[in-house]
Amino acid sequence: MRNIFFILIFFLTCPCLYSQTPIELEQAKMLKDKGEVNAAIDMYKEFIKQNKDNKELYLLISDCLFEIGEDKDAETYLKKSIKLFPDYYKAKVALYILYEQTNQNNKKEKLLKNILTSLKANNSDIQSLGNEFIAKRHWAEAKQVFLKGRELVFDNTAYSWQLSNIFLQEGDYQNIAKEYLIQLENNPKSLKQIQTNLLGLFANNNEIANIIEKEWETYWKKHKDNPYFAQFGVWLYNQTKQYDKSFELAKQIDNKFEDGSGATMLSFGEDMLNSTKLDYELKSVNYMLKKGKDAVFYQRCKILSLSLSYKQFISKNPKTEKDFITLENDYNNFFKEFSYSKETFEIILQMGNFFAFYINKPQEAVDMLEEAINKGLSTNQKGEIKLLLAKIYNRYGDMWQASLYCSQVEQDCRNNYLADEAKLLKALFSFYNNEIPWALSQFKALRSSTTKLIANDAMSYSILIEENIDQDSTYNGLKLYANAERELEYNNIEGANAYLDTLTSSYLYHPLFDEVLLLRAKINISNNNFSKAKEYLDELLKKYPYELTADDALFTLGNIYLNQLNEKALAKETLEKIILDYPNSIYVIEARKLLNEL
Repeated sequence: MRNIFFILIFFLTCPCLYSQTPIELEQAKMLKDKGEVNAAIDMYKEFIKQNKDNKELYLLISDCLFEIGEDKDAETYLKKSIKLFPDYYKAKVALYILYEQTNQNNKKEKLLKNILTSLKANNSDIQSLGNEFIAKRHWAEAKQVFLKGRELVFDNTAYSWQLSNIFLQEGDYQNIAKEYLIQLENNPKSLKQIQTNLLGLFANNNEIANIIEKEWETYWKKHKDNPYFAQFGVWLYNQTKQYDKSFELAKQIDNKFEDGSGATMLSFGEDMLNSTKLDYELKSVNYMLKKGKDAVFYQRCKILSLSLSYKQFISKNPKTEKDFITLENDYNNFFKEFSYSKETFEIILQMGNFFAFYINKPQEAVDMLEEAINKGLSTNQKGEIKLLLAKIYNRYGDMWQASLYCSQVEQDCRNNYLADEAKLLKALFSFYNNEIPWALSQFKALRSSTTKLIANDAMSYSILIEENIDQDSTYNGLKLYANAERELEYNNIEGANAYLDTLTSSYLYHPLFDEVLLLRAKINISNNNFSKAKEYLDELLKKYPYELTADDALFTLGNIYLNQLNEKALAKETLEKIILDYPNSIYVIEARKLLNEL
């Protein structure tokens, strides 16, 4: 069978064919698909006799002729089509590809030259021809068409989207940058789309960001009055981790383009908070708060400031009594100034978590959260609050109320991810409360969840239980481990360690010991004791290299090397080991992303 170079016409969607002889045409197609090509050719010849003005028929018969090796006849029909329909670009592209596949290079080049020479200064024609070459994955030819089109329409910015996609296929990142900047200059609304497209590129090759940045800096020198170029620059500097430059440019934008509103600076601060660059988040918040209470984004800045304080509190070890008192006062003062609302939702969650699991004031947390539910929140926001309430009630022994809140979320949010989160939480509650067989049945049911993270968690817990459920009929080992996980979840580090100590002292050998080492590492990470966490991970990898926890340990260790110990070479080595030794691991994709950042 020879390579097919034409895309078959979908008969039922082509009015000119459908109206003629739909049944016969479908029969011809079926004959060709079944390998009875000659019979299909005979039918197409009859159709052409009946309707010589149907340009699609010439493509169909040419396709069949080429398949059986009748290249000359295929060429003849295509030429007939071009003669009868000079603007029918599908036939021209098909003939070009025929010449290519039959090694008639002189004819091919001559035809392309003729196509480009005869191209009209008509946007529709240029688009049709270029897109036809793109459909055939002939990027170089499509590029020539669109560049020629720019000349014809006297617009050096035309067809920028098409050209940027072509340059992407060719790996020409410098020209991609130029085309994106052209788009940004002519259509500022394209900024978000450009950023989205570039993020995909940066994830695969961090050198691309540097190329784009250099091209932007050249453009920025000539377009310093364009706020969108400036905003793009802030975003670019963030991607290349040049946060000082990003911060300074955000200030310029505030002063020059935003009348002091600070919208770009606010966005910068939010990016820094999400990326854990807390020192830069602090700089942006302080800058914004100096604008005073009458500033447009005052409330949002206060939210960012309190979120920063919460993150700093979480990461601090050891925590002093003053740390607890200060943050508690900050939360109380915040809600003296602002009400419960959609806008303050993230602070509501933070405060509830802090009161319940850090300062042992569960009733105050419950009262605040249950009041907030009735303050005009969205369905999803209410769902998240109810899940937190469920955790609090479970922590303090009210299993019925915890289950009730989970069931409410399942009902209210049944069409989104929160419903599955509620189901997972109920399964975890069963596990934490030592209802091991019942927990297993729930985890198994969630392994087919459409939410990937939930499905992965459910699978992990299913395997954990199944691998250890038969080791002792009382499940004592699993119960001790589950208790340790529960205490860690609720920020009781001492309690978590106590249960693990009991487990390891009660059993000289237990298949859970690799899980114990991993959990001890996570406990130390939560206490910011990364060196100790590394010791546990190293021990796990040495003693249990073939257990299912090994890839988790490697990924955790890679993150420690990269983000806490600043050992980039060791981080690279560790993350590469995941890809090479555990190709089916759920951490492979994330490991690749981290490697691209190195």
